[in-house]
Amino acid sequence: MKIKSTITSQLYEFTPSGKGAEERHLCPECSHLRKKKNDKCMAWNNTETRGYCHNCNAAFYVFIPGEEKQYIVPQWKNITELSDKAVKWFTGRMISQKTLVKMKVYSDREFMPQHGTDVDVICYPFFFQDKLTNIKFRGPQKSFKMNAGSELLFYNQDALLNFEDIIIVEGEMDALTFIECGFDNVISVPNGANIKLDYLDTYYGLFEKVQRIFLATDQDTKGIELRDELARRLGPERCLIVNFKDCKDANDYLLKYGGPALQDTIKEAIPIPTKGIVTVDHLYNDIQDLFTNGIEPGLILGEPFDSNIKWETGRLAIVTGIPSSGKSEFVDYIVTKMNLKLKWKAAYFTPENYPLKYHYAKLYEKIIGKRFRSSFSTSVDFDMAFDYIRENFFYIMNEEDFTVDFILSHAKILVKTRGVKVIVIDPYNKLDHQYKDSETQYISRFLDKLTSFAKFNDVLVFLVAHPKKMDKDGNGKTRVPSLYDISGSANFYNKTDYGIVVHRQVSKENTMLNKIEVYWSKIKFKHLGEQGKTDLQYDYETGRFYNTSTPNKCNWLTENVQQAIINYSEQSWERDENTPPF
Repeated sequence: MKIKSTITSQLYEFTPSGKGAEERHLCPECSHLRKKKNDKCMAWNNTETRGYCHNCNAAFYVFIPGEEKQYIVPQWKNITELSDKAVKWFTGRMISQKTLVKMKVYSDREFMPQHGTDVDVICYPFFFQDKLTNIKFRGPQKSFKMNAGSELLFYNQDALLNFEDIIIVEGEMDALTFIECGFDNVISVPNGANIKLDYLDTYYGLFEKVQRIFLATDQDTKGIELRDELARRLGPERCLIVNFKDCKDANDYLLKYGGPALQDTIKEAIPIPTKGIVTVDHLYNDIQDLFTNGIEPGLILGEPFDSNIKWETGRLAIVTGIPSSGKSEFVDYIVTKMNLKLKWKAAYFTPENYPLKYHYAKLYEKIIGKRFRSSFSTSVDFDMAFDYIRENFFYIMNEEDFTVDFILSHAKILVKTRGVKVIVIDPYNKLDHQYKDSETQYISRFLDKLTSFAKFNDVLVFLVAHPKKMDKDGNGKTRVPSLYDISGSANFYNKTDYGIVVHRQVSKENTMLNKIEVYWSKIKFKHLGEQGKTDLQYDYETGRFYNTSTPNKCNWLTENVQQAIINYSEQSWERDENTPPF
């Protein structure tokens, strides 16, 4: 049978060893990464056809392609008591027993993988519409885990059904802090300052009737990133920023300034500016972060061209090259790498790849590293890739409307409902361009639309555009184009943040080679790289680009899942003043 991990979505072939109800097996997620490689840390239940690893906290279930994701519902022990140590700790954080009883917080013993044994824990149950859906456990030395295989959702999510104003915080302690001060309209993200908001995809509809959203995340770098991602997804026009001054979070603020002062932070929250005048008050947290940590460099992909280009959202990238130069393949290569390395979901408008199953095959080959054929790939490869691509790549297509306004309006829907961070328009000449004035003026306005969309929705927009027919050089070879050679206007160079030219080399006999030259023609800001050229090889079997004699044909999806397991199992848990003394 095929089983699927709930913490990484990885698929594995698995065969139970016996007919008993309970069995012990090596964990396919972590056993090969452990020092005790022969320790059978996964418990498999043949009756329920589910498994659980006591080391890495992974849960497993039988996978059937196309089925909705299955969740494990935790058992409600109906425990309401807190240990004396827990009560004393909460009292020290100014959280009363009345609030703890209201939110059903309790004490228990639980196996924590960070400690390798059962320890005393504080339990935060997650209820939604009177049903227990998950439990977060907090143990010594600030160790955390969620109930394996259970659904992620907001803490106190019922508030979305009952209030038009909602406060969003970064953790359960901050949610309890606001509830203590009379704000029952508070919810918390379930997994800290993690900008992967898949649970928002599921419950986005609950925000439709919400009028105002107060973003009260932590005031460190990660908290600001979470705040900005929530604003991007939920709509900045209804979001307000809560300022905790010199404190890290809501509970610290309560301890230092008291309950009335915390209530005032909501009254004094500042709307996120969307248009018009912006004051430095709106930018306080960002300015403080810049002062403390300096400018953040762009992100890299682990590629030979990392020294030339570093990536960030809110930018426009224009890619050009003569026909059959590989520009679309190169864009797909970069976008799949961004998705796997940076977790950026992507949406494509790509009519040249219609029917879209052909483009799907290209993505598959780049991700899996094998030909999209049953004779080259296994059924596990197929199922794993299908599930992954379904959740991370989307298409915008209406055969009756190829206008940029249609593309951007539907891209905005995907930004809000699916968390898309990359938009690809390939190619420019396939759009329905409705000129009302000169071509130059139209292109200027068109590029302004893309730039504004990228900025206000915090996405990276790729535009693939063909150049005019290029002349031959002195050796009879087609001249390398520049962004100024794109038909219509010099604004293709002037208005882009990234300018990329992909050029394919030819032999003396004018035969196309697999050698690709990538020219980094324009990098607008120095923290994002510098101009230059990278020589790459193209691999037909995988659609990947490389600069060594041997192409990398590993399964990227498996490789990144394994790295996630390593990162998970090797987390450091630091003690701080908020750590309960268990």
